[in-house]
Amino acid sequence: MILVDNRNVTDPSINLAIEEYLVRHADCSTNDYLILYINEPCIVLGKNQSIYHEVNFRFLQNNQLKLCRRISGGGTVYQDKGNLNFAFITSFANEKINNYKIFNQLIVDALLQAGVETTMDARNNILCNGKKISGNAQFTDRKNLISHGTLLFNADLDLLRNSLKENEFPVFTKAPKSVRSSVANIHPFVKGVSTTEELKNLISIFAKSESVFNFNKTQWNAIEQSATAKFESFEWVYGRSPQTKVTKNEMIINVEDGIITELQFAHNHDIQLAKALVGVKYCAAEIKKALSERANREQLFEMIF
Repeated sequence: MILVDNRNVTDPSINLAIEEYLVRHADCSTNDYLILYINEPCIVLGKNQSIYHEVNFRFLQNNQLKLCRRISGGGTVYQDKGNLNFAFITSFANEKINNYKIFNQLIVDALLQAGVETTMDARNNILCNGKKISGNAQFTDRKNLISHGTLLFNADLDLLRNSLKENEFPVFTKAPKSVRSSVANIHPFVKGVSTTEELKNLISIFAKSESVFNFNKTQWNAIEQSATAKFESFEWVYGRSPQTKVTKNEMIINVEDGIITELQFAHNHDIQLAKALVGVKYCAAEIKKALSERANREQLFEMIF
């Protein structure tokens, strides 16, 4: 096992770009790789999910958290500095697909050694006292495979629940939906570990890595470029959302590729409003910009987004 040095970066866009770089370029012919990292507060969607269904609109409005999308499927997760991310990168093999125990047994054993009674359920989550402490997903390009997950140590669970709380109005999409689960932190149960960084070090030691992989300048430049051009782009974060229909305030808003394609009104047909918004990116900043010259712009914004 080779441990990957991410330079202690907490920017989720950089760390997501690192994961993709490794799965596409790492030489896993003789060794697997393990990266452990901590992100600043953020929401991370699965590759094929609709951001409009998964994230509470109040949080989208207030822009309180960085919004991200990973290359693997699975559900949406909240992360902050009380959460530890782990990712295993290995050579592709059919028997590794959806076989999370191959990878997660190391995490489970490390936690057991630290006094945390953990099990894995049929959905490949890691549980403690019947509550979810870790969700997992995979991606493969048929050369390598990444199996990665989260580990709740001392995260803000109130912020987690509020940011991913279902909206009070209907949001319809055929995109994969997250499975809501009862979650918990493991901080009260871990012996001799008081911070997420210490948990990271504990698992690093338990992994018994043979060496540490450091990115060279060219590799790091490619990662930074990918973080900006892909993982922070509207097209990736919002635009990958499958077709979604938002029904709000007697108005149906059809969204494709993150862009409003149609407004349907239950009663009064505001043709000028439709003209102003059709073709606009369906995110708080762009909606506000499109309404900036209207006298009742704040009221309209609340109605639409």
